[in-house]
Amino acid sequence: MPRLSRAQLMNSLRFAIARALPNEADALWTKLTPILARYPTDQRTPAPGDLKGGFSRLDQSIQQTQVDVMYDLGKAVAQELTSTDARRDALLGSCASDSQTANDRACLETFIQGWGSRVLRYPLPTAEVTAFADIAGATPVDRAAVADVITTLLNSPWFLYRVEHGTTVGQPVSPLSAFELASKLSYQFWQAPPDDALWAAATDGSLLTESGFNAQLDRMMKSPQLRSSLDEFVSEWLRLEELPSLVALRNDPVYQAFVGARMPTDASRTAMFEDVQLSAWNTVVSGGSVSDFLLDRRSYTADPFLAAIYGVPVWDGFGPAPVIPSQNRSGLLTRAALLATGTASTRPIHKGYLVRNALLCQQVGAPPPNASDRPPAPTDSMTTRQVVTQLTSGGSCGGCHNNTINPPGFVLEGFDALGRERGVERLYDPQGHETATPPVDTSADVWLYDSEQRVISSAAELSRMIDDSQLFGSCVAQHYFRFAHARVESTSRDGCLLSEMEAVARSGAPMADLLKTVAHHPAFKQRSFP
Repeated sequence: MPRLSRAQLMNSLRFAIARALPNEADALWTKLTPILARYPTDQRTPAPGDLKGGFSRLDQSIQQTQVDVMYDLGKAVAQELTSTDARRDALLGSCASDSQTANDRACLETFIQGWGSRVLRYPLPTAEVTAFADIAGATPVDRAAVADVITTLLNSPWFLYRVEHGTTVGQPVSPLSAFELASKLSYQFWQAPPDDALWAAATDGSLLTESGFNAQLDRMMKSPQLRSSLDEFVSEWLRLEELPSLVALRNDPVYQAFVGARMPTDASRTAMFEDVQLSAWNTVVSGGSVSDFLLDRRSYTADPFLAAIYGVPVWDGFGPAPVIPSQNRSGLLTRAALLATGTASTRPIHKGYLVRNALLCQQVGAPPPNASDRPPAPTDSMTTRQVVTQLTSGGSCGGCHNNTINPPGFVLEGFDALGRERGVERLYDPQGHETATPPVDTSADVWLYDSEQRVISSAAELSRMIDDSQLFGSCVAQHYFRFAHARVESTSRDGCLLSEMEAVARSGAPMADLLKTVAHHPAFKQRSFP
């Protein structure tokens, strides 16, 4: 009985409102904004041994704040949907306002059977329809009474959780019902309740057939609604939100000198995120592989500031996205979202850890207790690399930094703290006056595993090295497993599925097939209490 994530719950509320009053749904949603803002954000918990990362779907905690806000949301939605006789009549039909009263109970029950079943995501049996209708008492079409029913429906466990009973009573492993399977598919790939087509496939039973299931899965994979889930996966996997504001230091003289005449905006930061997300999306819809995503050199931005960094025209969102001309822009590693820092200095340690942990799934030891949490910054006479080397190459730090963390980060020093390509590093005094422009040293001895070690000096070489190792494909598979299942994998329990996912990711097959592998595995269609 997994709790819906915040994103899934919000989408479910919007679905409920849109099914009730489709022509007024947007206006009603806007009215809920103050209450929506109070609902807690799901917390990301790194996997054991990781220092960062994790997926918000893994947060299954229940806070009193969530309960309180959800009650307030349910009540507010109910009051809005029944605020006038016209809105109530739109929900219940003409039987709510005709001169007869004998049909009022049946009028309310029909609404519960229709709207309530779709909101709770299973066909309500007669006994449950009766129980919900009883809440309205002796005045079943009174606006306040109908509001009480709606509030209760929206606070039902069937609305707040994805309930799975299965179809075999008393067994530890049980096939899911058609409606349970429909919900699992829709929340996995769309972050939302089943649409009409998926609901119809559950109703007529075709979803439980191999051909019917595959038809729905293929349809869902081609739908724009897939982007919501894919965007969340990519953003959390690559930790895009770790990029600070690009305008917080706009009054700092060093930052002003570093940026130059054109200051980025908050929209530029958002565009950097979308550039990565759209690269993944276009890889999936075009039939590209995991490797294609890693090496994608197209720019997916309509933001002039980011487009200027890449040296391309803005993209209008239609037709092929422009190819970034510089051969040093090797794909994912050189997208601005993974390079920018919100300051005037780069973060080789951060980038090195990201490569190791998020792209290669290699664990790095925790820093010693006395390690500074302030990123090393260049001085008016020392480059970023020199400062980082001086601070991390000796003592207890050297083992991890010299061989594991720093080298990939140093290779990416050919790009500055906005993601702009550079051959020299401009150093400044505290007043923002340029003091020196030493050449950037991007050479490093990089190992990925065992004997796979060589000296490289460009992001393109690092990208090819990562791609050739096939570790990236394995790592994407592991991260997507965690995202899809909302838990960390168990070797004994999940080894077969992980092996299948890894094989797909490393084979050059479409990236979409990796996503579909999760749904095709027998465990996806079962309820299990291990």
